[in-house]
Amino acid sequence: MIFLHHHKNFLKDYLQLRQVTLNPNRHETSNAYEHCEMVRTRVLELAQINNLNEEETTLLENVALVHDIGKIAGTSSPTASVQILAGYNIDDKKLLNMVKKHDINLPWYNAQLRGKPPTENDWLKLKRKIDLRLLCIFMIADRVDCPGGWRRNQPLVWFLDEARKRNLLEDEIMLEDKSSI
Repeated sequence: MIFLHHHKNFLKDYLQLRQVTLNPNRHETSNAYEHCEMVRTRVLELAQINNLNEEETTLLENVALVHDIGKIAGTSSPTASVQILAGYNIDDKKLLNMVKKHDINLPWYNAQLRGKPPTENDWLKLKRKIDLRLLCIFMIADRVDCPGGWRRNQPLVWFLDEARKRNLLEDEIMLEDKSSI
């Protein structure tokens, strides 16, 4: 697996995230670079607490670095981040799928509010593409700068509850306060 923090072309673009301001209603950090660095630190903490192996930890660290790279193109769409990754000749399916789906909790939450929640088949399809435990760990880390903390992010809390209700998380997700999800 590639270590993106050693990839020259990526790092050049990554530094551009310092110019991307964030919505203060959703982030306590002022720019996307600070956000990604906080997510990276948090994901490494969660990886250690959850005894993730080196491959899983590297995957999550890479996702933390690239999940918002599309914002340098002026969009928060995960698809833009995936397109930019293609320009670096990155084709790791696990990484690309995690980047594509790292924010799936929001559209799925909004769909259920409209009375059209994801089906069991949608959940199973997601599970076939992605390690849902790793995705959930990343989603928690991605809310590190969320005003009030990740537990205040209704789409994330809903997603975690739904995944747990469906027994889609093979292992618990441990948090630093010794609680689990």
